[in-house]
Amino acid sequence: MIKETLRIGGMSCAACAVKIEESVRKVDGVEEATANYGNNTMTVEYSEGTDRALIVRAVEKAGYTVIEGDAEAIAEADRKEASYKKRNLILALAFSIPLSIYAMGPMVGLDVPFHDDPGIYSAIQLVLCAVVMFAGRRFFTRGISGLLRMSPNMDSLICLGSGVGFLYGTYCTLSVFGGDTGMADHLTFDSAAMIIAFVSVGKYLEAMGKVRTNDAVSGLMDMRPSEASVIRGGKEVRIPADELVEGDVVLVRPGEGIPADGTVMEGCSSVDESMLTGESAPVSKRPGDGVYGATVNGESSLRIRADHVGKDTVLYQIVGMIEGAQGTKAPIARIADRAAAVFVPAVICIAVASCLLWLIAGGRSVSFSLTVLISVLVISCPCALGLATPLAIIMGTGKAAKHGILFKSAATLEAAGRVDAVILDKTGTITEGCPEVTSIYVPDGSDDIILPYAAAAEQDSEHPIAKAIRHRAEADGIHIPDHTAFESRTGNGVICDVEGTKTVVGNGALMAEMGIDVSELEARYSSLSAEAKTCVYVALDGKARGIISVSDPVKKTSGSAVASMISLGVAPIMVTGDNGDTALAVGRTVGIDDIRYGAMPKDKIDIVKELQIKQKTVAMVGDGINDAPALTQANVGMAVGSGTDIAIGAADVVLMNTDLRTVPTVLEIGRATVRNIRQNLFLAFVYNAICIPIAAGLPYILGMGEFTHMPMLAAAAMACSSLSVTANALRLGRFEPGSITHE
Repeated sequence: MIKETLRIGGMSCAACAVKIEESVRKVDGVEEATANYGNNTMTVEYSEGTDRALIVRAVEKAGYTVIEGDAEAIAEADRKEASYKKRNLILALAFSIPLSIYAMGPMVGLDVPFHDDPGIYSAIQLVLCAVVMFAGRRFFTRGISGLLRMSPNMDSLICLGSGVGFLYGTYCTLSVFGGDTGMADHLTFDSAAMIIAFVSVGKYLEAMGKVRTNDAVSGLMDMRPSEASVIRGGKEVRIPADELVEGDVVLVRPGEGIPADGTVMEGCSSVDESMLTGESAPVSKRPGDGVYGATVNGESSLRIRADHVGKDTVLYQIVGMIEGAQGTKAPIARIADRAAAVFVPAVICIAVASCLLWLIAGGRSVSFSLTVLISVLVISCPCALGLATPLAIIMGTGKAAKHGILFKSAATLEAAGRVDAVILDKTGTITEGCPEVTSIYVPDGSDDIILPYAAAAEQDSEHPIAKAIRHRAEADGIHIPDHTAFESRTGNGVICDVEGTKTVVGNGALMAEMGIDVSELEARYSSLSAEAKTCVYVALDGKARGIISVSDPVKKTSGSAVASMISLGVAPIMVTGDNGDTALAVGRTVGIDDIRYGAMPKDKIDIVKELQIKQKTVAMVGDGINDAPALTQANVGMAVGSGTDIAIGAADVVLMNTDLRTVPTVLEIGRATVRNIRQNLFLAFVYNAICIPIAAGLPYILGMGEFTHMPMLAAAAMACSSLSVTANALRLGRFEPGSITHE
């Protein structure tokens, strides 16, 4: 299955997105298509045998275009589009404002030229309005196209509203020249022009808002250095960073950005990785350590071997993940989608029906009835519905990225806002994940009796405890013998033959399974575990010979992270494969009451399911292969970025740093985003529910008189509706989660 995000040109409202989705989903091989009006993209999933050209053709058949090019080219296209709208806006305002003053001046006692000559008075308004119509020509080209395809959109409403006003004004002008000078009092040019002007203001500000919402992603890309110093032929050569190839040796001086992902070959320095991880403290780097493109070198020069360049770098993967999330839709967006699918046709029907009803009722002029028609068409705002969800999603994912949090989809962002239970793995999540051997207990001998055998048995294991045992043996200069018949018992330990000796390293459950008596060591095992140390028995040829204890210090921020979760009303639960004494000691240290220990990978899944049965929205946080099944089962799976590829692949959220405070930060951003979406939808629905009846003539029914300039007021109100939703979404840019910003 192929998943691709395409840039779409020509969308003007949520109805456009719905039409594109319907058209693309009809293509054979397309599994899903999600069009996003908020950032003018479409995410499409299709089988490998599907011709991509058919998808492009489906978009074009719906009346839109696919814009090809990289992220930078697309961002530049957005800026050019905003600039184009700005020029048309200036032209529209330059002629519509004088037109309105000229048309309404006599009503307020202003003496305007040629007011006493109906012919010239009408002709001047016609010319001024014609220029404004030209400035708003895109509303007509796109609006008429939508009407002809039987898929009207927001442009169709503007086209009909301002078009009817212009045509009726032209009819009145021709009547004046035909001798009916009284028709000069019914001109609607000012209304038609101000509709275009007000909507153009809204569209320009809306375009600028979209550009701004993408700043988080473009800001990441802008941090890449444009040039790199490469060592070729023994000489330093300055080349564009885009020309780097894998294997190049790059010299990075203090204060310079690192141009590619690579490995330090020479030099020791500190690197600012905050743009990737959100952590402000520089990270020490020495030969053999990995570095990432767009991070900033500190106080000393480094020679780096470029391992990944261009689109293979972590930065590009992060940007791709952010754009992928922004191109999806949250489930709450379905409300707006269902409304948008019928909104424009329904508005047209309401406008025509209102006009006809006022004509049939009698006693009202044709001018008044047309004013109602135009007002209803213009005041309705599908844009607000279309912007409500995607702009909030874009701002939410962008804010998360600044804190080193990557959401894979909008649905995950919404689900994060509903989480009320968080399952935390112990090792590497609550603790540092870098355990060290703190003691070796052998009742009848020295340390080196069991350490060589234990280190040999753990040679093929990637478990943190196994690594700690091997490192201790290497540090002590102990020769690690070969082993055979290695067998891993997930969650319990390992079994193998070491130079003919049957060696078992593991917990009490494994010893009991192997029939090994550990009663003489149990008291010591319990006392060490009570000190928050993880212990393993070591048995040789069926006899328990000793205990190796490993200590994994608790992260400094784990306690405050747990406190933040509790303050958010979220229940933290620690689930670990470790023994009870160690687990309880760690849990008490960080303030967790619900502790599940001795858990196998399957047990973690069962615990997630148990909570889900209780109607809990569950988040699971882990970093190991054994966490992957539970990460998949959870409503929101969070993988620590330093964890395994399998865990990261199974998760819904990737945490680029190891600070546990990012977990409640995820929940805070999710809640803030969902709250913002609901506010936007409320604004959009309430606006239309109130304004459409007013435009249809409700004030007159209530005895408030005729609203002669209602079309202009309708256009202003429509623009304000879109702007209110955009402004509310942009507020997320100022949101700062308390979990990560306060110790």
